Parts: sequence; C-alpha cells; structure tokens
Amino acid sequence: MKHDFDIVVIGAGMVGAATAGLLASGNESLRIGLVEAREPKAPDPDPASFPGLRVSAISRASQRVLEACSVWDALTEAGVSPYREMRVWDADAEPFGHGSIHFDSAELGLSCLGHIIDNGLIQWALWRHLMEHPRVTVVCPARLTELELDEDRALLRLDDGQRLKAALVVGADGSSSPSRKLAGIEADGKSYQQSAVVCHIGTEASHRETAWQRFLID
Repeated sequence: MKHDFDIVVIGAGMVGAATAGLLASGNESLRIGLVEAREPKAPDPDPASFPGLRVSAISRASQRVLEACSVWDALTEAGVSPYREMRVWDADAEPFGHGSIHFDSAELGLSCLGHIIDNGLIQWALWRHLMEHPRVTVVCPARLTELELDEDRALLRLDDGQRLKAALVVGADGSSSPSRKLAGIEADGKSYQQSAVVCHIGTEASHRETAWQRFLID
C-alpha cells in the first residue's frame, strides 16, 4: 500500500524533533513527515543575554543522540555549559558531609558528566537541521484534528485541510497530547501538590562546573 510517508511525527519539540532526526539519519529510505503547530523561536543572538528558564542537563548518552542528529556542533558553537561534578544531599545533611553523594567526571576518566543547555536552543538547532533535510517534510503551522488507525496505515487530517497517509505515527505533542487522545490511549495523572521557583542567579564564588541538588522536606 502506498503511503505519503513511512513515519509521521506529531510535535517538533525536543523529543519529536530528535526522533525525526534519528529516523532520518538511521535509514536512507525512510520518508518522514513532521507536523508542528508553530515554528520555534530563534535564540537571542546577543551573547550577553540570559538563556531561557527552561534548560536540560544533557548526559553524555543524550549528547550522542544529538551528535547522531548532526546538531551537536551547532549547539556547542552557540554555547553550552559543561558540568564535571554532581553533589546531591537532603535537608538534614551537608553537601560535603554524610548523607550526600558525589559524582566526579575525573574519577571516571571523562572530561565532563554532561552539559546544561537551553531547551529552546536544542529545539531550534534540531528544527533548522530538519528544515534542510532531504528526507524530512516539515508541515508547519498545522495541528492534528483527526486520526484513523488501521492495521497497515494511519490516516491523518490536519487543521489546514491536508490529509496524510503513513505507515506509522509517532505522537510527541506534549503531556496533553492530542494524538494520544485521538488514538484512544488513556492516561492517568495526579497533582503532586508541589511548586518550584525557577530563576537566574549570580554567585559570588564559582559554581565549580558542578550540579548542586538539595532535596527538602515536603
């Protein structure tokens, strides 16, 4: 049966875009569609500007994923912050005392444990790469409105009127995923009754390229 695409990925966030990038790099015969509701915002070119408040700790394994997607060099050129150590402790302990754990890349013979990278920068680098990829067709702006799943195909209808046919659909469109709901897949969730403060701070002393994590009592 003829399909418009072998695989259609719904959602071009970090997960969806990385999925499309890996699929495109891993098989030269796949035809991949990527459906996204809105184009990602380009990062601020001013080197003095703060990164976004949403950042990710990218492990070395995740780095290899981004390398396979051919975007790692672009990310390092734009600016990433390596973390070489990690210290974790709870409310009743001290960061360098009992009740704490410590990881050091030097003890593992590694240059670092990973990197802290702005989420928006990761998404933009993946997006820019996929827009130029010969086996990836980006459909944007568009939202999935209908999804019909048969044994050997998936029929998709978008809010711009387009109809797509694919052998496989990957839903990567967020926690409230329309593709999940249209596919009839149930999900349970609950509130943890927790809150957080996210901000940029300046420190008097060096952060020592260390990820510091303290767990407090509820």
